[in-house]
Amino acid sequence: MTPCILVLEDESAVLAVVQQTLGSEGYQVVTARSLAQFRKLDTQHEADIYLIDVSLPDGNGFALVRELRRSSDRGIITLTGRGRDAEDVAGLESGADDSIGKPLRERELAARVNAVYRRTAGRPTAARAGQQADHEFDGYRFSLPSRQLWGPDGAEIALTSSEFELLAALISRRGEVLSRDQIMNAVKGGHWESYDRVVDGIISRLRRKIPARTRSTPFIRTVHGVGYAFTG
Repeated sequence: MTPCILVLEDESAVLAVVQQTLGSEGYQVVTARSLAQFRKLDTQHEADIYLIDVSLPDGNGFALVRELRRSSDRGIITLTGRGRDAEDVAGLESGADDSIGKPLRERELAARVNAVYRRTAGRPTAARAGQQADHEFDGYRFSLPSRQLWGPDGAEIALTSSEFELLAALISRRGEVLSRDQIMNAVKGGHWESYDRVVDGIISRLRRKIPARTRSTPFIRTVHGVGYAFTG
């Protein structure tokens, strides 16, 4: 089945680049110029990746990313102004898998979209390759194949795509200290720069979602000046 990309962008020139580049990569490209049109098309197509301009004519792109991430594990890529690091970070913190600056460069666009599709289409990532399928710690159960985490009471704990990938990277290398660069490469792929704020924010959310029950220290240990390690 041809993978589908649902694009929300109101600039004709940008849409032309997206359609030409990603169409030649073998994707079905469905485009919307407004949030209202996007919502309608989202009910008509099963998107594999969402490509969303953060500056919407009738809404907030970051709010839309948060909304999509609450209900979907599909790939999400934000389109920002090139060099606007604050927008890149805000997109990641909202739950996006990557961010691309405009004006778009065709090779970069294709590489980033392909990388996100590979990660979110259920194929093994480098962090998970060859590793044990399920991990248990302090009553929690973490499943790599199904991308799920269950608490001690048996209830599923909802994780965003970034939270899952980060936890998978740490658990798969349990006890080993990973730098923020190593963590960001596992979560976002090799095309992404490391932003300390983003990694620290995801770690904080995971600590809130999986508090330790039988000890006083969190499962994810901070190694000051180096990075983080999973000690569950």
